[in-house]
Amino acid sequence: MTVSYSETISSSQGGVFIKILLLWRGSLYKLVYTDLFFYLVIYYAFNISYRCFMSPQTRQSFELVVKLCNEMDKSIPLSFILGFFVAGVIGRWWQMYLNIPWLNRISFLSYGILTGTRENFEQARRLRLSMMRYLNIGWILLMHSISEKVMHQFSDVKPPDETEEGNSAGEGLLTRIRYVMDRLAGTNQMAAQLRANSKSRSQKGIRYLLESINRCTRVRLHFPKLVTETEIQAFERAESEYVSKYWRPYVPDYWLPLQWAVLLCKKAMVHGFCDPRSMVKLMEEIEDVRGMMQTLVIYNEVMIPLVYTQVVIIAVYSYFLLQLFSQQFVNPKWTAEALGRLTNTSVLPISTGSEHHHGEVIDMYFPVFTVFQFLFLMGWLKVAMCVMNPFGDDDEDFHTLEMLDYNLEISSRCSEAPSSQFPEGLSEASMEWIRRSPGSEADSLFDYLASAESEFRQAGEPSQEERLHEILAKPALRHRLRAGCCLHCGSSGSGEASPDAAGGQLRMKRLIRNGKTPSSPALQPLTSGV
Repeated sequence: MTVSYSETISSSQGGVFIKILLLWRGSLYKLVYTDLFFYLVIYYAFNISYRCFMSPQTRQSFELVVKLCNEMDKSIPLSFILGFFVAGVIGRWWQMYLNIPWLNRISFLSYGILTGTRENFEQARRLRLSMMRYLNIGWILLMHSISEKVMHQFSDVKPPDETEEGNSAGEGLLTRIRYVMDRLAGTNQMAAQLRANSKSRSQKGIRYLLESINRCTRVRLHFPKLVTETEIQAFERAESEYVSKYWRPYVPDYWLPLQWAVLLCKKAMVHGFCDPRSMVKLMEEIEDVRGMMQTLVIYNEVMIPLVYTQVVIIAVYSYFLLQLFSQQFVNPKWTAEALGRLTNTSVLPISTGSEHHHGEVIDMYFPVFTVFQFLFLMGWLKVAMCVMNPFGDDDEDFHTLEMLDYNLEISSRCSEAPSSQFPEGLSEASMEWIRRSPGSEADSLFDYLASAESEFRQAGEPSQEERLHEILAKPALRHRLRAGCCLHCGSSGSGEASPDAAGGQLRMKRLIRNGKTPSSPALQPLTSGV
């Protein structure tokens, strides 16, 4: 998802377009300012050399180069090449977004189908919870292989705006400078470190990744534990069989938990939680999720042909290389007069435009229209290059961590379905008409669900400090804390921030680091029941 600006255009009052143009995050200027800076530096290097340092003979040769480039830049069909390329990339980007699995539909469907009778409401809840856990595990394993943000969430790499607790402000500033320099140089050191850590994690085995998922506070806010010990052991057996059979590193199978979810659907029908038709409906929904995941894998592995991308890049940069010369200010009349005085002869000025105009030029010290053209065409190319891989860490990339939060929350709340969420008198329906299949007593489903429930109780819920750390990591909640919390940090109880409120976040981190829990009333809605 791109940066949202719907609030900016929610009103039809005048000046809305100015507000849009002044936005920085995710803007055109943020994409092209480095290229434009170097372009203008080279442009003025030639411009100043022509005005101040070139001899008349050299200026005349430079004017001939300007005339040649002015004729050649019209022969590049840049608008056609770039427009066709951007249309294909944007279409691919939109299809990738449409194929991101959202678990709200299957969460509501599982709650509506897997109900059971009054005697086994608790078993139905555990069944729904396990099915949603499996779908979330598959979603995380998929995104961990294609999304840098999700990969970072379950890695040891710190983001560029976060430092270790013991680091000083100077070290944090150096980290920011290194990150900015990497981006200016066209590299992403953090992404390279993430991929290196992902390789080292694959060498440690699948258990390391799954345990890091269980330790993640973002996950534990909704599920006490996402992967049980028996499920980790199943992944380890799959890893061992894969390595011994194919002799290559094992990439966690995102579809393996979905296979477990399908097996739960069959067991749900056997134990009378649903009828055969509902079982098929649930399996179809799981298959739809698996199909979308497979489509994302294909889009991630099959890129737009490199040859086509190189053609577009060469076309754009060669066009602006010609523009560096063709849009230069030249005064052929001035050069002709200087050559005439030097040689004592009459010299005709070179025509750089129409044949009927010799030397009539407007001296523009700043190339306004050239800059506009650069913003349009180079911005077009930059947008296409950014959305070509929408699972990175740019402003225009998909917010996969927010999607993860949504999937975890909606699946957890729908599977739990506590009675407190319903109006008084609206109780759970007992599906007495659904009968168990013969031989269901010999099945071990209930024992399996009970062992998973016991692991959840042992795991417990995240502490208040962990909740606060997770709150501070989310920009929206961080903004709420800056605006309204009175955390012993200079915010008045009336709701207005005092002059010292700017240091609130630093004081909050210091309290947490010292083992103290902030007890401000403003934090109670954020820290209780998150």
